[in-house]
Amino acid sequence: MWVLSRLAEPTGARTSLDPLAELWRERRLLRALVVRDLRTRYAGSSVGLMWAVANPLLQIVILTLVFSYVLQIRLRLPADAPFPIVLAWGLFPWIGLQDGLARATTALVDGGVLIKRMSFRPGVLIAQAVLAAALQQAVALCILTLVMPLVGVTLRPPLALCLVPFGVQIVLMLGAGWILGVLHVYFRDTAQVVVAALQAWFYLTPIVYTLETAPESLQYLLLVNPLCGIIETFRALALSAPVPWGAFAWSVVAAGLVVAVGARALARAQDEVADLV
Repeated sequence: MWVLSRLAEPTGARTSLDPLAELWRERRLLRALVVRDLRTRYAGSSVGLMWAVANPLLQIVILTLVFSYVLQIRLRLPADAPFPIVLAWGLFPWIGLQDGLARATTALVDGGVLIKRMSFRPGVLIAQAVLAAALQQAVALCILTLVMPLVGVTLRPPLALCLVPFGVQIVLMLGAGWILGVLHVYFRDTAQVVVAALQAWFYLTPIVYTLETAPESLQYLLLVNPLCGIIETFRALALSAPVPWGAFAWSVVAAGLVVAVGARALARAQDEVADLV
């Protein structure tokens, strides 16, 4: 009931805020919407959020069989960790980003009724999609952490620092989601372009391989990808490998730039969004 009353609040009662500051102001509403989103998505499911782990696990099994047994590719793995564990620390963040961006791109158009009739702030709708995907990723990574000792991987203190790349990833997703969400309002083909771009982005990110195993001539190109530093840092902290500080520093800078551009684009377009969705 509190959510509905907050949604129905007149526009005049709100001030025009920077999108980032607005998220903090609407944090209670945003938290309630994320919880409602997850409950709706898994309504009637007997395992609920466990589906956030089950589907990626199936992909891990398939990719492990293909790389280890069919193609018989042997990768240099950090800390001699099993290939499925190394793969999971790349695949789980990727699935979180993929789901978050796909849903953020269409969030404004899908939520057009809320924007038109309830004066709902566009930035909150997109942030809801991003944070719901991030929460599912967090659940998957927590379960992965519990599984690691069972397969012989020792948990070490640096693992707790995975919250740092996780935070940078959320900032990157939020900024990209704002940009893509605004673009989709003006150009309805954006969602289809994003689907194709995500397929290419998957292979340009060290998920099914590590950065060290890529050809040296391509490593510099891969490092331009801000997600590369995030995923490599996830793996390094989780598996006690050297942290790629240079790549991660670029990821931090890139995430900051993307969220700044996204906030600017959203601030300029939010007065027109209600007329276009």
